[in-house]
This record gives sequence, C-alpha cells and structure tokens, in this order.
Amino acid sequence: MFVQTKPITNPEREESISLQMEIKDLKFQRNKMLTDMSALAGKPWTQESRSAFDKMSKEVEIVEADIARAESMASFDAESRSFQRSARPGTIGGNSADETRSRVNDAFRSYAKTGQIRDEYRSLLTTSDVTGGALIPQEFYGTLVEALKYYGPIGTKVRQKITNNNGSPMKIAMSNDTANGLVLLGTEGTSGPVETDPAFQSQLLGVDTVTGGLVKVSFQELEDSSFDLDTWLRQNFGSRYGRGIETAITTGKDSAGTTLPNQANGGLLSMATSVAAVSANLAAGIGWNDLTALFSALDSAYTITPSWVMNSATRSYLIGLKDGFGKPYFLNDPSNSAPFQSIMGFPIVLNQAMPNMGTANATPILFGDLDKSYMLRTDGEPSLLRLNERFADQLLVGFFLYSRIGGCSLAPTGVSPIVKLRQAAS
Repeated sequence: MFVQTKPITNPEREESISLQMEIKDLKFQRNKMLTDMSALAGKPWTQESRSAFDKMSKEVEIVEADIARAESMASFDAESRSFQRSARPGTIGGNSADETRSRVNDAFRSYAKTGQIRDEYRSLLTTSDVTGGALIPQEFYGTLVEALKYYGPIGTKVRQKITNNNGSPMKIAMSNDTANGLVLLGTEGTSGPVETDPAFQSQLLGVDTVTGGLVKVSFQELEDSSFDLDTWLRQNFGSRYGRGIETAITTGKDSAGTTLPNQANGGLLSMATSVAAVSANLAAGIGWNDLTALFSALDSAYTITPSWVMNSATRSYLIGLKDGFGKPYFLNDPSNSAPFQSIMGFPIVLNQAMPNMGTANATPILFGDLDKSYMLRTDGEPSLLRLNERFADQLLVGFFLYSRIGGCSLAPTGVSPIVKLRQAAS
C-alpha cells in the first residue's frame, strides 16, 4: 500500500529564502529602472522622456525603501538564528547561551505585555525603579543599530563614541598641526630646534534625551497569542531610530525641527564651512563643473576615504546629467547589484535629511571624510517605557523608546575635512 507523506519543512528557513527572493526581485526592479533612466538620459530630452524619467525616479525611491525594509528584516532573521552569547560566570542556574538568550527574550516579552518581570529574570533585564523603563535586550538593540544601515546610513559612517557615565559632559580634544613641517637645523652643536607645539582645542560634549515617540497597542492585540509584539516594536522603533539619528547628525535638530542643545556644531550642514561651489542660479541646477570644484576644494589629506552625501532625489537628478556629447556622466554597470552608487570612484551615502535641490541657498551635496568630520555620542543603552494606566480607559497600552545622544565636529579651526555645495540665492 502506498502512503503519501508530506515533506518535512523548516518554516524559518522557508521564510528566510522568501525574504532573499523578495530582496533579489526588488533589486532587479530598481536596477532595471535606473538603467532605463540612464538610457533616457543618453538621448535628447523631450517632454515625454522628462515625464518618464521623473516618474521612474519616484518609483526608484519607493523600491529602495522596500529593499531597506526587507534587508532589515532579513538581517534580523539571520542574526536571530545565528546569535551566540558567550558563557559568563554567574549565569543564572548555569543556563547555556541559548537558554540565557531565550530567558532574556521571555523577560522582555513579559515586560512589554504585562509591565511585570518575574523576580528570577530581573538580573537579565534591568528595570528602573524610578521610571519603570526596561533596558533594551541585546537582540532588540542590535535591530536598532541595524536600522541605521537602512534608514539612516550616515549614522554608521561617522565616528562613534559609546559612554555609560550618566550623561556627564565629555571633553573632546582636537589638534591642528597642518602649518608645521621640517625646517633647517643650524650648525650642529651651535643651535637647537625651535619649539613648535601643535595648536590644541577642546570642547565639552553632553547628551540630550530623545524619544522615538509614542506607540499604542490595544489590549486585544497584547492578548492575541499570534501577535508578534517583539517584531512589531522592532520595526516601528528601528526605522524611527535610524531616521532620527540621521536628522540629528545632518541638521543638529530632532525630527520635529527643534535644535538639540548638545549637537555642539549644528550637524554636518553647519560644520561644513567651506563652500566649494555655488551654482550660477537656481534654474541652472548643478553641473559637472560644480562637482569637480567640490572635489578640488577638499583638502588632499581627506581624499583617501571621502564620501558624497545627498538625498535620493539629488542622486536621480545627477543620473540625468550629460556631457557635451550627450552622454551621461554616470557610467552604470547593469551587472552590479547596486549601480549608481559612486561619483569619481567615491561612494554615495544616501541621506534623506539633506536638503532638496531647487531651494535658495540650499546645500544639497556634501563631500568629505565623515569619520574625521563628526562624532556621534550615545550614552547608555536605549530604554523602553510601558505606560500602563495612561490609556487604560481606551483599552490601550503605550510604549515609547528613549535614548541619550550628542554630537560634535571633529574639525579644529582652520581644518575642513568636509566641504559643501551651496545653491544660488535666486
């Protein structure tokens, strides 16, 4: 008798494969549209081709956002399946790494769903007696950091400083020795070298408390066993965290436009004091000569690992630029998984907090060494606060993420590790 049996499947593996296929399909769509845009740019412009180019440019932005979301979830999925916590002395009950990780996640779910943590879990997931805020477990925090790569990649390019001193001001020391070199030493035995000290500067860097905003969840969703609260909170707060860090680093402000007191130099846009090129007028847009002037204005000491910084709309505009022979400046490689990601061989860092083109005195493009330009300070781990009673009459529970961040320029007076292109006033 023949008995038909179902093949053994691994749901987690199938989900991972599905995500990878989705990412592959999305990248294929994006690359095809970018290649089509390049083809349009290689021909004389018509009203129809301009309209098609602009439409594809907007579609590329949508697809790239979908790619970012899918890659973020794929990365989290891979991290969840491969994460190994090293054994530490004093682990509760002698649990293995996997058991400890499971207990940490259980403790976080208990806090998120009920506001309570069982006594035996408290050493795994610390809570504050004053605010009731729970420190984000390592897996959750890793998702926040991973979100920076997709929603705020500029946050992974600048220099990082992680502290845990309750937000106390930290002194940042800088030196400028660019004016000194080698000088002739007189006859031996008759004269000595002249004292030539570097010029030192310092500044105090504090932190501001910022929040990812309020998210409300109904009692029904919390009680629904099929509702994956962990993943839902990661997705919401991860994207907000990435976009918020991006805005703070770029503008020195929060996402609502309020100046952050401890963004000491007002962000990259303010500290890039050397205006390398000014387009003739707004109607003229940005030309290749502006880009070459921007490249030439950067001190050669910072041209080893520089990056271009712009938003996706500006990049789409540059894709359409042509030389005197009607050929695009961007020579794309359709076989590349990420075409149009560099100018003059230097990578483009997409930053949606950068100003759009076409605005008077706007700064749509930066160019320089980000690691030597700016320091992002985070103090302590992010915390999640559960509001038990505030929305109880609506059968809702509130959650909000808060963290402490600060930032400052690393460039001493007279040194410009990053330059900017400013558009005309009219």
